[in-house]
Amino acid sequence: MARQVGNLIYKYGNDILQSEEFQKAFGQTHHKYMTVAEHSLGVAVVSLRISQFLYRLHIPVKDRTLIIAALCHDLGILGRTEKYRNNFECYGRHPLDSLPIIREIIGEEEYDEIIEDSVRRHMWPLTPIPPRHREGLILTTADKVSAVMERVGRSPARTLDLDQFRSPCEKQEAQHTS
Repeated sequence: MARQVGNLIYKYGNDILQSEEFQKAFGQTHHKYMTVAEHSLGVAVVSLRISQFLYRLHIPVKDRTLIIAALCHDLGILGRTEKYRNNFECYGRHPLDSLPIIREIIGEEEYDEIIEDSVRRHMWPLTPIPPRHREGLILTTADKVSAVMERVGRSPARTLDLDQFRSPCEKQEAQHTS
């Protein structure tokens, strides 16, 4: 199952994974224990597992849309210490700051209302309005589950070969820091 999930992430998220922004995300700490990229990959793993469960219940989910949202939901956090005065400001603004980054990476023709709503509202219930689409509810749930798993040392991203998602420069840097 881990291989299937990894293949889907790569299939639907390749443009994002290869983007300069996502590669930068391997260099920024998030939730004290992970990088933004590792967290986002973990969120994609949990999102797909929820999607697979719903599929068995005959509830359709747009996996491609879900993976795009999962991989990009926190890209607005990049440069966090320079952009935000405090955590509260970051909680509210980083989803909005992620949206233009997503548009730039995937292009206007691929960008849609479900991706926008899912990313914009993924911090619910810390922000007042919940997502309108099931993909957004899945993303919101997966984000919280992944954060808890990371905190207890069981990141969902550990099931993936993270090197397959890193650029050659990032692979070298990761080897030097480990």
